[in-house]
Amino acid sequence: MSSITRPVVAIAGATGHLGKHVTTAFLSSTFQDKFSEIILLSRNESCLFQPSSSQSGVKLTARRYNENNLEETLQGIQILVNAIGPTGHDFKTKIAAALPRTDIQVYFPSEFGVDHYGHNFVHLEWHEKKKHLANAQPVVTHMKICRVFCGLFLEDSIGPWFGLDTQNGKYTSVGSFRTRVSFTSLGDVGRTVASLATMPVEKIPNIVHVGGDSRSVAEIAGIMESAGAGRIDIDCLPYEEYKTKTIAKPSWDPAPYMWFLMGDGSIAHIPGCLGNDNDLVNPDQKLWKWKTVEDLAKETNGQPVKEAV
Repeated sequence: MSSITRPVVAIAGATGHLGKHVTTAFLSSTFQDKFSEIILLSRNESCLFQPSSSQSGVKLTARRYNENNLEETLQGIQILVNAIGPTGHDFKTKIAAALPRTDIQVYFPSEFGVDHYGHNFVHLEWHEKKKHLANAQPVVTHMKICRVFCGLFLEDSIGPWFGLDTQNGKYTSVGSFRTRVSFTSLGDVGRTVASLATMPVEKIPNIVHVGGDSRSVAEIAGIMESAGAGRIDIDCLPYEEYKTKTIAKPSWDPAPYMWFLMGDGSIAHIPGCLGNDNDLVNPDQKLWKWKTVEDLAKETNGQPVKEAV
């Protein structure tokens, strides 16, 4: 498998919650001249990005795809980024089935969250992701599959669904409130994928862990307090009791599972835990500056997700 000079890259789910950030990263001045064409794949009529050509020569096009034209739509593409959300598992299965009949050399499956492959329990959404990987791996002889894990999305995660109720001044951890948790902003996830896509195929790892910032519940509380949140009290739930109750019946909702994973180090993308590949994709932060919890706190005056229910 040889390196590709200015490959054609396609982004599936390009207009979705994460996909639009991935698209923005590929179109940024940092990365766009590394590709000859960026193709936005969407199942919707509307597209947030209009077809164009830039001064660097990269061509931006949009293709509408569906279950019946996948093989045709994926022709002429060397790199495929799958940013389809959790409601599209059946569609992802059909993508995996079409891969052997394409020219795709690098595939980024729809992971971009916590690394769930070492867990000793069943979660329905993560089970579907494992199944998708198993469907795609038979064609790995001519294709690099790179799974990117970023921990929790920074903009979406400091909220009451993970016990971080800033508005009511109450944080609750499952297990230790001093265990570090990794957060990565949506924009930085996009930049991570774009950076990996510029590498020679043979140098792209099979698994990548990044974390824009790694902080404990106690540290997050202090940061939000300093930024204007007011006093935040911290409480703890018994880890084993909460985990046992949560995993007793498999669910599609990841929030209760990630809440106890935050307390046991399973979302710590740091040396000594899951490891960290920040310097691989962004050496010495020369390509961009990682967004931190402090940055989010300053932007929101210590009140992230203030309007969330």
